[in-house]
Amino acid sequence: MNPKNSNLVEITTKQQANNGTRQFFDQHHKVSYISYASGYVRREIKVIYTCPHHNHTNKLKCMYFLNKSKDVDVEYKDFDGETKTYKELKPVLENCPQKRMDIIDRISYKYKGYKGVLSRTSCIRIAK
Repeated sequence: MNPKNSNLVEITTKQQANNGTRQFFDQHHKVSYISYASGYVRREIKVIYTCPHHNHTNKLKCMYFLNKSKDVDVEYKDFDGETKTYKELKPVLENCPQKRMDIIDRISYKYKGYKGVLSRTSCIRIAK
């Protein structure tokens, strides 16, 4: 099973393959998509940031999960011993490799490029 998006090239290492992981590089946007046997699907963005004040360069990696998510109630006890709840967003893991590939195809077609916090500065560039 291969991606339908022609911009995606498989770059899976031997170790990743042994773990059931597959990684694809989007040649157009210079980001990676990773499908894990655990059910996660993620986008990985590697950037090089140069501090404008000290001219130091740092490599950064941002990971975003692409799975659908659901609200889950989490219980905790407050200082008075009262049970309280709050909602937490949890990813819905996808066990089927073909469905994970479909997620990668769908999301990679729609992706318009990195627009995160660091992209607002002139000191960032996407690492290759």
